[in-house]
Amino acid sequence: MIVETEFCKTRSRDIWQEMHLIQSTSSNGGRAKRQYGAPQPVLNSEPACGCPCQQGPSGPPGPPGDEGDAGLDGKDGTDAQDGRDGDVLRSAIRTEPCIICPPGPPGSAGQSGPKGPKGPKGEAGEAGPNGNNGAAGMQGGPGHNGPLGAPGLPGPQGEAGRVTQENGPAGPAGAPGGPGEVGKEGHKGKDGHQGSQGEQGEPGDVGKPGPKGKPGPQGPSGLQGPNGPEGGCDHCPEPRTPPGY
Repeated sequence: MIVETEFCKTRSRDIWQEMHLIQSTSSNGGRAKRQYGAPQPVLNSEPACGCPCQQGPSGPPGPPGDEGDAGLDGKDGTDAQDGRDGDVLRSAIRTEPCIICPPGPPGSAGQSGPKGPKGPKGEAGEAGPNGNNGAAGMQGGPGHNGPLGAPGLPGPQGEAGRVTQENGPAGPAGAPGGPGEVGKEGHKGKDGHQGSQGEQGEPGDVGKPGPKGKPGPQGPSGLQGPNGPEGGCDHCPEPRTPPGY
C-alpha cells in the first residue's frame, strides 16, 4: 500500500510539473522543449482537492516465507522533545479541478512474508461407512477333546415300576439239573398172574450209584501188642545243684 501511494504521488507531481512548463512557455510566447533531468521546482505532491488517484489492481500475493528466528527485544527509546505549535498556512497553489489518473500497471510481487502461525486443530471427520463383509474363511480342523465335565446333579426320582405280564418268546434251554432225591418206596403191587414167558429184553442202562450206606457194627477188640522199649534221658535238661556243691 505504501509503494502504491508513493507511485500515485510521483505521477501527480509529474503532471503538475508539465502543467507548470506549459504555463511558463505560453507566457514566454512559445513552447519550450521539455527538458528531463533538469532540476525542477518542488511543488506540493498532493492536489489541493484531496481526491484519491485511481490505481491498478493489486498484484498476486507472494508465497509465504519461512518463519524466521525471534529477534531480540529492542532497548527503550528516549523521550522526544515537545514539538512547536504549527501554523495553518494557505496553499500557494491555485485550486485546480481534480485530475483522474489513468490506472497504472500492476506492481511487482512483494517479498515473501513471514510464515504464519500454525492453525488450530481441525474437527474430527465423520465416521466412514462400514466395510463390506469379507469372504468366508477355510474350515478349521477338529479341536482337542475338552476335559471331563463335572458330574451332574441327581435327577428327580422316577415313578414306581409296574409289573406287566406279557407272553414273551421261549427262552433258551437251561442246563441239565442235578440228580433228584430218592423217592419214597411205593406200595407193594398185586401178585401177577403167571403167563407165558416173554422174550428176553435188551439190557438196561447202567444205574445211578446208590446212596452211602450206614456205618457197620463195631468189630471185636484186637490182640494186645508187645511192650515198647524204655525211653532214654537225652531229652532231659541237666540237673541243677544248690550253690556250694
